[in-house]
Amino acid sequence: MLGSYRDLFATPGAKPLAAAGLLARAPRAMVGLGIVGMLSQRTGDYALAGAVCAVFSVSIAVLGPMVARCIDRHGQRRAAHPALAVALLGLTGLVVCSGTGSTPWADFPCVIAAGAIPNIGGMLRARWTAMYRNGPRLHTAFSVESVADEMTFMIGPILALTLATAVLPEAGVLCAMAFALVGTVAVTSQRRTEPAPAERDTAHGPSVLGNPGLRTLTLTFAALGCVFGGFDLTCVAFAAEQGHKSEASVALACLAATSCLAGLVTGAVRLNSRLPVRMLAGMGALALCTVPLLFVRSLPELAVVLMVVGVFVSPSMITANSLVERLVPAARLNEGLTWLLSGLSVGMSLGTLLAGWAVDRLGAHTAFVVPVGCAGCAVVIVLSGLRRLGAVRQEEPHRVGEPALSGGAAAGR
Repeated sequence: MLGSYRDLFATPGAKPLAAAGLLARAPRAMVGLGIVGMLSQRTGDYALAGAVCAVFSVSIAVLGPMVARCIDRHGQRRAAHPALAVALLGLTGLVVCSGTGSTPWADFPCVIAAGAIPNIGGMLRARWTAMYRNGPRLHTAFSVESVADEMTFMIGPILALTLATAVLPEAGVLCAMAFALVGTVAVTSQRRTEPAPAERDTAHGPSVLGNPGLRTLTLTFAALGCVFGGFDLTCVAFAAEQGHKSEASVALACLAATSCLAGLVTGAVRLNSRLPVRMLAGMGALALCTVPLLFVRSLPELAVVLMVVGVFVSPSMITANSLVERLVPAARLNEGLTWLLSGLSVGMSLGTLLAGWAVDRLGAHTAFVVPVGCAGCAVVIVLSGLRRLGAVRQEEPHRVGEPALSGGAAAGR
């Protein structure tokens, strides 16, 4: 099992790239709860904190693909730095508004600008693809990225909220800003692994969302986001009904832990099944495993069910990322992957809203119908688009094991 990961990190530049990426991806997981912690501490207005956080999520969903397209067109180093500067300027304005007690309306344009933060996960997957395209190590690299995402979203929100409540209300957002600056610069400074910018004809073509297979995956991720958003709120409400609200995080951590483990195992094995079939099987298993949520009566039962659900989360996301690599031109991979993230962000916001409505009107236990139903919708979406997911982009063949790096990187070898 470990041999696949030894092979992956044996390539020069792979270890520092993974390390820098782990730091650079943290801000996306930290800013949301950092904003909630900061504004709730300063104003005591949770409605305002939730509204600002929701606008930030929408901004990421809208601006993310635009920023990703610029990065694909002009290169990661040239385009990511200006986008990061805009995002940091917006977060700085938000921190200043919080510290000075400015009018709450000033928070919204700040978080809209903050949505320009580059999608480091997409940039890293584009680099791995340039290094290992058509080789077996690309599957392992995508698995590493999915596990890193899971770890970030396990630790990042807790760190942001802890800093906001125990150190300074603005500390969580400030820490996220520092991670974004240091991590992004650390990634973009590694020129050896940077993929070449898109050719002019490709770069100025229509959005890759025009690809029917990518639209299917984006809608699938929106449904998955509804599942995850529903999990978060409904689990907290269910734990509160049981008189142990703080233990909701333990149940959610069980899901993340098994998802990480499943991602590591997936990266170490070689699967011969077709990717669309694998995607359908993974989503079907995930949806089936959510059904017992309708029958849980205690927190231990909830934790066990979420552990089983987590087994199919990372493998499904790894398969989806591999499908995007097959569906869109290599030079537009970052944009394609960012559309999945946009779908996930919008879905999480919608799932939280639906779950909140269900909890208020039906009760926490019955509200589990929201994530269960959304998981079923994800299966239907994949099934209806199965043929579209099987399409493969038409490009010049690339020799296995030959990294497709930028001209400067190739010249430097």
